[in-house]
Amino acid sequence: MNSPMSAKPTSETSSQQPRVTSSSSPRVATSESSANTPGKPGKAAPRTQSPKSSSRADAPAPKARARHAHLFVTHIDPWSVAKNAFMLTLALGIVYIVAITIIWMMLTVSGTLDQVTSQLTDLAGGGADTLDPASLFSFSRIIGVSFVIALLEVILLTALATLFAFLYNLAVGITGGLQVTLTDDS
Repeated sequence: MNSPMSAKPTSETSSQQPRVTSSSSPRVATSESSANTPGKPGKAAPRTQSPKSSSRADAPAPKARARHAHLFVTHIDPWSVAKNAFMLTLALGIVYIVAITIIWMMLTVSGTLDQVTSQLTDLAGGGADTLDPASLFSFSRIIGVSFVIALLEVILLTALATLFAFLYNLAVGITGGLQVTLTDDS
C-alpha cells in the first residue's frame, strides 16, 4: 500500500528502482527497498509521521544561495563615536601603562638601568651641578610620565575620532556614504 505522499514505483519487478515522492516540498529520490515492508517485496510500507518530525526532516536541505544586501552608511552619531573611542583609548592607555611597568621591571632586574645610569654619570662628569641619572629613571618618574602620555592619548584620540565622525557626516552629502555589503550565509 502506497502512502499519500509517495508516487508509484516505475517498475514493480525491481526492488532497487528509485521512486520520487510528490509533495509541495522539494523532490527527493529514495530507494524503494528501504521503504519495503518485511516479507513483501515491491510493496511500500505506509509512512507514519511523528508530531516532532516532518517529511522535510528526512530529506537533505537544498543548497540555499547566500543573500546579499548592499547598504550605505549615511550618518554616524558623533556621541556614539566619542563614547566608543573613549573606552577604546582608555583600554589602550591602561595597556600602555602596564607595558611600561613590565619593561621597567625587566630592565631593573636585568641591571640594564644601573649600567645606563653609570654610563650617563661617567659622560656627564661627577659634579654637584650635574643631573642625577638615577632619579631620572626612577619608577615614580617613569610611571608619572607614562600616565601623562596615556591621558593625552585618551583625550586627543577621543577628540579626533569625534571630529572625524563630524567630517564624515559632512562628506556624506558629496560622496553618498560608505557602501557595506551584508551577507546571510544561513
